[in-house]
Parts: sequence; structure tokens; C-alpha cells
Amino acid sequence: MTARTMSCPVLNNCPNPTGNIAHLGPAINNISSTVQTLISVITYLKWSSVCVVFDNATEHEAVDLQNSLSTIGIFAVLYRMEEVTSSQIDALSQNEPNRDPDRLNFTVLCRLSSCQSFLEKPFDFGRKNVWRNSLLYFSSWLVGIFDTGNLTILENNSSCAFDNIAIIKYPTIMLKSQQQRQAVKAAAHDCEWFPIQTLMWHKTGRGLLQIGFVHLNGSLIKIKDIFPNVRFGYNQRKILVSTLPWPPFVILDNKTKQYSGITIELLKELSNSLNFTYEIKPPPDGKWGVGSDNNTWNGMIGQLQRREIDMIAAPLGIQSHRETVMDFTHPYYYEFSAILMKKPNPNDTRWATLLDPFSPKVLMYIGISLPVVSLFLVAFEKYNPFYGYVQNRMKTRGLHHFSDSFWYMYGALLTQGGEHIARSSAGRTLLSFWWIFCIIMVATYSGNFVAFLTVSKTKLPFTNLEGLVAQSSYKWGTAGATIYETIFKNSELEERKELWRGIITFNATDPSILSSDPEVHITKVLKGEYAYVADKTFMDLVMTNNCDLAIATSDILPVQYAIGLPNNSPFVQMFSDEIIAILESGLIQIWMMQIWPRNGVCQKMSVTEAKTIELVDIQIAFYLIGLGVSLACLSLSYEFIRNKCCKWLRRSGRMQRRIPVQYMGTRPNIEDFFSSNSNDSPMNRAISQQIGNSWAHNRQTESNVATVSPRIDVYALDGLVE
Repeated sequence: MTARTMSCPVLNNCPNPTGNIAHLGPAINNISSTVQTLISVITYLKWSSVCVVFDNATEHEAVDLQNSLSTIGIFAVLYRMEEVTSSQIDALSQNEPNRDPDRLNFTVLCRLSSCQSFLEKPFDFGRKNVWRNSLLYFSSWLVGIFDTGNLTILENNSSCAFDNIAIIKYPTIMLKSQQQRQAVKAAAHDCEWFPIQTLMWHKTGRGLLQIGFVHLNGSLIKIKDIFPNVRFGYNQRKILVSTLPWPPFVILDNKTKQYSGITIELLKELSNSLNFTYEIKPPPDGKWGVGSDNNTWNGMIGQLQRREIDMIAAPLGIQSHRETVMDFTHPYYYEFSAILMKKPNPNDTRWATLLDPFSPKVLMYIGISLPVVSLFLVAFEKYNPFYGYVQNRMKTRGLHHFSDSFWYMYGALLTQGGEHIARSSAGRTLLSFWWIFCIIMVATYSGNFVAFLTVSKTKLPFTNLEGLVAQSSYKWGTAGATIYETIFKNSELEERKELWRGIITFNATDPSILSSDPEVHITKVLKGEYAYVADKTFMDLVMTNNCDLAIATSDILPVQYAIGLPNNSPFVQMFSDEIIAILESGLIQIWMMQIWPRNGVCQKMSVTEAKTIELVDIQIAFYLIGLGVSLACLSLSYEFIRNKCCKWLRRSGRMQRRIPVQYMGTRPNIEDFFSSNSNDSPMNRAISQQIGNSWAHNRQTESNVATVSPRIDVYALDGLVE
């Protein structure tokens, strides 16, 4: 269509736009030109539903617009201006046929004076009602004003809070009947193009910006977006934010009262990308938030529940009980819980360094294996048919006696062996595998023992919640009115119930057990015999410059930090999308490196260095010498007492001495096992190769029986009879 320039008695200047037609509205018979232009804009915006609001002067046009929209399949509902109330808007949110109930589309037909007062506050959109407040951003207003006055009055009216307002100004004559309009148009050559303007936000208020033109026949020329404010997020609105210090996420400078930290950096980035300003309003009670029996919350969550604030920007953990009164965005940090405690004094357990390379269970199994395998060896050697032809074998010492077998096995653990050896295949097989076992144990122990002497390793009194509640030396606590109080109070797991019962008991005499200030808990931990259950990242930060603390990783739960918004907030998706973009950009890691200390004192001390072995490191070895001397003295006393008893029994005639007895000396009596007189026997040849030919020759002439000396040998006591 070619634009024409015409004179107009009603409007001072008729526009003569140039450009391509962006849209042509549907052709509908028997409708006014005003309705045709509005339908053209509505169909261009692709609205599927619209609320048509009118005043007393525009009722005819409003009814005509509703009927025409219904004809082309667009749902339209009519409201007089006085009928648009807060309750009616709430009802629209539930009955909205559109798939996106968070957005409402309005078409307002009115005179300039009535439009001015209506747009200031058509309904209550204060902070108390989240959804109605969101319509400041998510509603779209197409306003048809029938007036000859100047629209700059709307620019000066900065109290108009809605972002997306597009205005088409019609001459007052357009409110007349169709015949009157045709007569006036034929006589006065009325203008055919009407400008479309939008109210933009500026630093000083609102300003009108021309964005296109619409023709009486429905043709639309668009210069810019009809609702450009959509691209500018919150349009510099102020948001009230609540937070509490929790390093390294929220750090408060007590001198300047300024906040910093990872979460504050995230808040700044969100304010830049979503175009809002913020004011931090901490909770008056200084608590994070815990619910009562009637689901009334205190702290920051209580502020959000009462709509005193718009957002919580803190390391706030996502939890099901909290989600009953608030919404969470996509998590921006994944945290783990832990138990913080003071390290035990290493000198208290250093005396047992010799036992540290093996766990108590390993030492127990080694101790059990020694007598058990000794019994197996006794059985293999005592009942083996290999020794069946040896006479009086039970009167000789050897591995078929438990004491000899046990001391041999014990000597093998010390890589020394013993006096006797096994000659049967079964005994040798068992001993060979026992020696392999001993070599593995000795090698493992030696390597670990060197490591334990070089690097100090503190053994914690407990490593999880079960160990914490099972001991009685330590008290424990957690930050009150936090996610941990909520979890422990409502948990069905037995160890968490026991933990909460302990907290309640300790808190009865010491209210700081449930203090919301983490520094209070750190002070109690440093005093000793106190465990603090909280987030691991905060503990890592505390430990960078305090080497007396230790962490026991707990299996309480993984914690996800997120931004808190009011319940059923339509802004969750908007904030979540921005947080995901920030996570993908790696900004969280950059902020973490900027805030986290470079090298703490403990990090420098943790470098492995060779150290001098002190007496306290190996004092147990000297204890063992003393123990060995003591046991040997006891054994010697036993032998003296036994010898005295035997002499007394012989003098009293109650015990007789067996005259001849065969026994082994310090060396095995091998000739008792082989009685062959042939020098060329296979056994003689084997002995000659291993021991020497001279001994093999002399064994034939030596006596096979040794006479017992007048002194009764201890080994021959088995031969004494009453």
C-alpha cells in the first residue's frame, strides 16, 4: 500500500509513514476502523486471549472488539474499569486458558483522563501478592485512547508501574457512530495512519517512543518492538534481599558493613543481567529459618514467607520442608556436610606407633592365625604315617609338640624360624605357605612403619555420625535454625534421631549448642571435646589457618545451595536460566579462586619432609623389651619352682625317675630315622651331599642311644611316673 499525505482538521499533523508493511490484519465485515486497527495489532502480537477493559465512553467499541476477536478464535472477556479488582485478577490466573498463566494481556479502551487514573493502579500489585506483583513485568497492555489532548501527561506520570504499555491515540470523533464518522471523514479528509507509541523507562521516569504505525484497514508498519521493555528485565526496580554471613559465600565487613563473597558476587551478576537494583535487609532475629508446628517460620525464610523481602541470597540449602513455604532456583553450588573437631593430642597415642601400620583387625587375625596354624602343624607332624616307624618319637622334642611348633611359627613371623624342621611333605607344604604369609606381613609392616614414622597421622575418635553418637567424651551441636536443625528434627533415621536427642540434652545446659553464629561453634571446637556438624566448605576455610582442627566426612546429606524466592513465584525460571548461564561460564570457580586463601599455614606445614625420629615415636619398642624381660623372669621363676617341686616329690618317694630316655639335643638326631648299615644307601648319599661324607661314615659306628645324665632334663619329665 502506498502511503498518502492528507490534511486532517482533527489532528494537527497526519503521519506519512514509509517502510514495508509488517502485518495485515484479518478482514472482518461490519466493524469500525478502530476495532480493525486493534485487531491487527493483537493478531500481530499472537495473543490467544485478552481482557478488554473499557470506560463509559467506549463500551460500544469494546463490545464490537470482543465479538470480532471471538470471530477469529481469540478468547476475549469484557470488564468495566471499576470491575477490575484484585480478586478478579486472581481469578484470571486460575481460569486463564493460555498455557502460560503467568502472563496476562489487556486491551484498554478509554478517554485520556480515565486511562491515566486506571493505569496508575488498576489493582493491588504490592509485594504481599507475588503473582499480581509479577504482572508489572509479565502483563502486556494495548491502550486505545480517544482524546485530543497531549499524551505527554503519561510521560510525566511516573507512578504508572507497568513495563509493557503500547498506546494508539485516536481522535475523539472515532467514538461517534459509523454514519457520523463517514460524514466527517468525507468532509474533512481524516487521517488514515495512526502512530503506535510505547512508554519506555528512563532514569528520570517514563518517556514515549514511537514504534510503528497502523492503518485504518489493518495494515501495520513496525519500526521497533511493540514492547521493548521486555528485553530489560526488571527495568532497574529495587529488590529487597535478605542474607546472613557464612564464609566464603557471604562475608560481612564489620567496619564498613559491606557484604562480599561468592553468593554476593552471584547476586551482583544477576542484578546486571536482569537489570535490577537491590537492598540487603538481614533478618532481625539473625536466624536462617526453621518452621514451627503450624508451619510458621522464623529467620530469613520467615521474612520471605511474610513477603517482607523479595529474595534470599545466601548459601541456603534446598530442603523439602522449606519448599512448602518458598521456591528455589537452580542450585548454584553443591556442598557436602561434615563433622569438625579438634585433633586429639598425638603424644597420647604415639607410644603405640609400632602398632599403627596394621589395623586392630589385622593384628587380631594375625594373633589368631599363629596358634591355629601351629595346631595344624602339630596334627600334620604328630599323626603323619611318614613317622610311623620311628620308635619312642613322642619322647623326643619336635614339631609334633605344640610348644615347639608354636615357637617355630612365631620365629617365622620374625623371619628367624626355629630349631626343628618338618620332614613330611604335609608339614613342609604348610610351612612353605606360612613362610610366604610371613614374608608378605613383614614386608607390608616394614614399609608402612617407615611411613608412619615419617608422616604423622592423627587418628580421629570417630569418623561418622554413628561413631559420634556412640561415644561419650565429646558433645556435639549445629547451627540453630538452619537446614540441619530441620533435618535432624524431622528425620526417621535412628542415628539422626539420637544426634538430635543429644543436641537437645546438651542445649538444655548450654544454649550455645544451637547458636546460629558459626564462630561460636568454632570457639567451642577449639576448646576441645566438642564436635560441630555443618557444611564442609566453611570448615575447610576455617582449617586453612588452624592446624588443630580435623574433619570427619559425614554421610548426613549432600546440600545444594540456591537462591530463595517466594512460594509460587513466576520468576523462578528467569533466575534459574541466568544461574545456569553463570555456571556454564565458569564464574563461580573464578570467584572461588579470588576469595579462597592462597596458602594457609596448615597447607605449608602439610608438605612432606623427613623428620628426626624421637623417643616418643619408638618408645613402645623399649616397652616390649621390658615386657620380654618380665615374662622371661616369670618363666625362670616357674622353672625353679617346678624343679623344687620335683626334687621334693622324689625325696618323699612319690615320684620315680625313668633311667634310660632318648632325647634330642641341640641338633636333630637324624640317625634315629634311618637305620640302614649300607654306606651306599640312597639316604647315605643324600646325607653325604648335604652334611659331609665323614659324618655319614661315622654315624655307623656311633651309639644310637644316649645315656641321661644324673640331672633330670626338663624334656624327660614326661617319662617320670608315680
